[in-house]
Amino acid sequence: MIIHIAGVDITLHGTHLRQRCSWCGYVLMEYDLTRVAVPIGQDPTPGRWEIGALVAVDGDCSWTVEPEFSESGEQNKLPDGACALLPPEMTA
Repeated sequence: MIIHIAGVDITLHGTHLRQRCSWCGYVLMEYDLTRVAVPIGQDPTPGRWEIGALVAVDGDCSWTVEPEFSESGEQNKLPDGACALLPPEMTA
């Protein structure tokens, strides 16, 4: 399992949507929007990770992870397994 930091989602020509990790560039989600079917009148835009969210990825499963906080309420550090803590050659 690796934890990524959700970056900005990009829509290209209105047909493709992609969201990558803002640290290492790992593709968190990618959609061909021409293949997304929804009921008439419903927003056809797929859900995306909130920018800056910590997203754990293990195979085909992904979920958000809460950051660790100190007793004073300040964010402590990135969780173990975060891509930002790995050597750059492992995430390139």
